[in-house]
Amino acid sequence: MVNKTVLCWSGGKDSTATGILAKINNIKIDEIVTVMPDPFSDELTFKERFSRFMGLPINVLDSPTFEDYFNRVKTKGKHIGSIYGWPFTVYKTCARIMKWEPMQKHFKGQNVVFFLGIATGENRKILEPNRSLLIEHGLTEQDAFSLCKQHGLLNPLYDRFSRLGCVRCPKQKISALKIIKEIEPKKYKWMLENDDRSPVKFKPNKTFREIDEALRRGER
Repeated sequence: MVNKTVLCWSGGKDSTATGILAKINNIKIDEIVTVMPDPFSDELTFKERFSRFMGLPINVLDSPTFEDYFNRVKTKGKHIGSIYGWPFTVYKTCARIMKWEPMQKHFKGQNVVFFLGIATGENRKILEPNRSLLIEHGLTEQDAFSLCKQHGLLNPLYDRFSRLGCVRCPKQKISALKIIKEIEPKKYKWMLENDDRSPVKFKPNKTFREIDEALRRGER
């Protein structure tokens, strides 16, 4: 049986550059998939631009939203009955629930080759038959950045943030949260309104409300 080829697209430079390499080298991609549990508004516009370049629709998989994860009730362990709240910054439970599990569910029982956005020099494993076009073409993360820029397909969020991720991710730097307050005011307000409900602090030593108060004082 012929394997289905799938581009796993996050909107970042590496997965976007992977799509560009496939397009310019006539490498067949049957489907482009992404998971967007908590996207920036700019990402939704960029998704449509990348889709037009690729000539393929981008399938946004059905997955729990950030709010779904935050309000999820624990059914195991010593904290049964409490909600998850803010994700722990040292664990990847949120990525598993909101991204990996929906991906596994969508492709269950299918023969798939995933094109992964892993660059040369990254310490990440690729299990066959999956492929990295960046590694096959010898491109580093900086090369991927340059390739996206060359084709006018660099995610506009790179103009504002040093790292991409969910809007309400606790891994966001304080300086990034200041920008989020400006460009995603509704989600920022949600963070303030729900901070007290979380059994977990937003940062290991600070609540989100404390961070907001520091931002109001002009601290970084």
